[in-house]
Amino acid sequence: MIKYFNENLLHMSGMHKIKCDVLVVGAGPAGLSAARAAAKEGVKTLVIEEHPEIGKPVQCAEGIGEYLLQFLPFRVHRDLLRWKIEGMVFWARDMMVKREGKLWSGYTIDREKWDKWLASLAVKEGAAIKTASRLIYMDFQDDFVVKKVIVEGKDGNRLEIDPKVIIAADGVNSTVIDLLGVGESYIENVVKVKSFEVKNVRLLHPYHEQIFIGDFAPNAYAYIFPISRDRANVGVGVYKSGKKPEDAYQEFLELPIVKEQLKRAINVIEKSGDAPLGYRTKRWFYGNILLVGDAANQNLKPFVEGILPSMICGNIAGKLSADVAKGKGDTSDYPFLVNKSIRPLLRSSDKVLNILHEILRNENKDILNLLLGTNICSLRTIRKMLNERNDVSIRVSSFINNRYRLWATHQIEKLYLAYLFFWRIIRSVL
Repeated sequence: MIKYFNENLLHMSGMHKIKCDVLVVGAGPAGLSAARAAAKEGVKTLVIEEHPEIGKPVQCAEGIGEYLLQFLPFRVHRDLLRWKIEGMVFWARDMMVKREGKLWSGYTIDREKWDKWLASLAVKEGAAIKTASRLIYMDFQDDFVVKKVIVEGKDGNRLEIDPKVIIAADGVNSTVIDLLGVGESYIENVVKVKSFEVKNVRLLHPYHEQIFIGDFAPNAYAYIFPISRDRANVGVGVYKSGKKPEDAYQEFLELPIVKEQLKRAINVIEKSGDAPLGYRTKRWFYGNILLVGDAANQNLKPFVEGILPSMICGNIAGKLSADVAKGKGDTSDYPFLVNKSIRPLLRSSDKVLNILHEILRNENKDILNLLLGTNICSLRTIRKMLNERNDVSIRVSSFINNRYRLWATHQIEKLYLAYLFFWRIIRSVL
């Protein structure tokens, strides 16, 4: 059992006032990875989490890409990998595309166990974790250097914390961003997701994640992510639409291909939440504050995969915050350090995000999103199609059914994975 908060680890200056070197707001994968890295550098690290228990509630589809594991600073225990995923299956209109290979394989994880494991790693390095503690106030000047924060517990008691550095890992609904007053439009940058873990399913593809594109998921997509042979996470995203997520979810369940798989399904637990699509802030750092994870939109488009990227960036933020606390670094170094580690991934993601916004304004958006998601043609080709006024479904169908194109795409993906591998090796020794 994790001992979450030990005041002996911190400098005490009164019953309700403490000092620490690094304050991490949010105990998800990003925050806990940052706390582990900071504490490992020998600085006094405190994590505050508004929920009473680490890992709850789960508000994601729990999928991770296997190729990203190489970028983590530590090994992942095999028992945390709940279900092996061999690839992805895409559905749009009357078209189906299956993608397999190392770029498409991965795992479904148990987020509750995953987060508790990360918490144990952070505590083992010396970090303290205080749950049921909500950030309500930050004292800062025009330079965004925070001198003190006030945290409120579930019993109403308040605690004043004086940190040297703050790591904002409190998600897309970031309180830190709101208190700073630097957030961009929430509606413009966030996808609303209605999701449930369900049992008694009969999956057509029990080892593949399924992505569904259509009007039932306005400007987003729906998904079925297997957890086991008879369980799955099922969800629908809604972006910049008047349709309610719960209505979109019910409409999705009525699709024949979905109904066939879920007609006997029973909801186990709700996993609905918000997912960042665009950037809520213009920067990743403000004064003595670093943003990580969903608060910094550190996920990979078009599928908004964020668990492993947020851990990678969290580790970088934790190390840098320790240096800043020791007077050896500056928060402005953060973007450079992140790009040094995973620049190819982030650049590709931002390019996809830019064209995605163009696609959403096009009448052929479902077909073009199919091309974007399956990666069977270049972004340049998709951009050319954006300027065509006719239905492009015939051309898209020819792409999908062209075996040579699929083979060539697979070879290019192999080269990309090799590039990522050598990028990581080279950057690790520089």
